[in-house]
Amino acid sequence: MTNQLEHDYHQLTNGAGYTRLANHGLIRLTGEDRLSFFHNFCTNEIKKLETGQACETFILNSKGKILNFVHAINMHDELFLYGHGTNVQPTVDHLDKFLIREDVTLEDTTADWAGLFVRGKKSADCLSQLTDTLPPENEFHQVQLQNHKVLIGNLEIAGFGYLILAPKTELSSIEVALNEAAITECSLDALHVSRIENATPWHELDITANNLPQELQRDSKAINFNKGCYLGQETVARIDARGRVNRLLVSIRFPELSPTENPPTAGDVLTQAGQPAGTVSSVVFSLRDQCHVGLGFVKRAFKDPETQLDHGIVVK
Repeated sequence: MTNQLEHDYHQLTNGAGYTRLANHGLIRLTGEDRLSFFHNFCTNEIKKLETGQACETFILNSKGKILNFVHAINMHDELFLYGHGTNVQPTVDHLDKFLIREDVTLEDTTADWAGLFVRGKKSADCLSQLTDTLPPENEFHQVQLQNHKVLIGNLEIAGFGYLILAPKTELSSIEVALNEAAITECSLDALHVSRIENATPWHELDITANNLPQELQRDSKAINFNKGCYLGQETVARIDARGRVNRLLVSIRFPELSPTENPPTAGDVLTQAGQPAGTVSSVVFSLRDQCHVGLGFVKRAFKDPETQLDHGIVVK
């Protein structure tokens, strides 16, 4: 574990740090029908989002498999879909093919916007030096960050923290302002440690097109079971009625590995008594737990906390 990584991790947990989210994607929907249209293609309640509210949601294909996992952000005359993974064009194309007469315009605006994630116990106090208004959880505000107009939201990106969305042309001057407020730049590697410690999955890392939404164990955050019909809803409702999926995303500790030993990597098989129990999606060395920790999908028989695997322990 390098000194720089330890420093960055400390800032993102006990201090105030920010990380550039270089691998993010941002889709912008405008037009009078934007909320009602997108409502028909995702798992959460979108039509009732008030201005400034945000929620997690899955975008599904016709078979109920996950096409994308995003935060839907309702801002005045715009609906933003913010997610991880830079290839958002398949999602734009997917939604666009269902547009007929609706007053909706879809744009991939990833190239125009920068995303900065601010986190740490001191982050709110430090950000308050730059703006008078900080949003509560799952809300977004448009604010003046010194001389810059930005969107800032309190979202679960790697655990909860503040997501700043700003035009890329203003990125360097915004970073100067953050540094002047004692919010230091931190690496994406350090943010991933915090992310996995907080069991926050990212699309294209922990979530693929092979996953069903209930496998992620985020039903209360990302799925509304009373919203009515949407693309893929039959599969979601059938799983809910049946009460189970065959595998679930869990947190796993690997206490027997030292910091210098090679940990499992994405795609590696998890076993119990030599028999397949699941697969790994992400692994880091946790400074909080002083051992390797990860996220992975396990069969239902191995989902309970304290389940012993051959080289790990299920903890969530």
